[in-house]
Amino acid sequence: MVKVRNFHEELERSLERLGQQIETERQHSETKALPERELVKRSIKSFSSSVTTKDNGGTPPEDVPSAGESELLPTYLQGEGVDSRVKLEVERLVDLVFHKGLEKALKEASKHSPFIEDAFHDALVDKLLPELKKKGILK
Repeated sequence: MVKVRNFHEELERSLERLGQQIETERQHSETKALPERELVKRSIKSFSSSVTTKDNGGTPPEDVPSAGESELLPTYLQGEGVDSRVKLEVERLVDLVFHKGLEKALKEASKHSPFIEDAFHDALVDKLLPELKKKGILK
């Protein structure tokens, strides 16, 4: 029997682990008064650090189709004057979350410049906040 990988299951597991990281971040006194958006961003960064330190070697980037210019990008990447390669790479990384899972996308993002990695984190927060609220992880 052929087992078909369900991408939604992978995303659900990733969101569950991210929710645990958010709870861990909430326990720190310096993060208790943070707005939800900043709490999620810090949690993603912490989660990213734990994922990339476990990485046992680099793998070449996979070709994942880009969603094109869309709501995936933070506002500072939208509009004129922003390198289209940066936009495409951030969109590709966000798309990778939904096709390969959060951990894979975070590992891939860590191979890029800090600007692209941070833009990816910002885009990811914007994309995941509604889902985290819907699941009751955030209020």
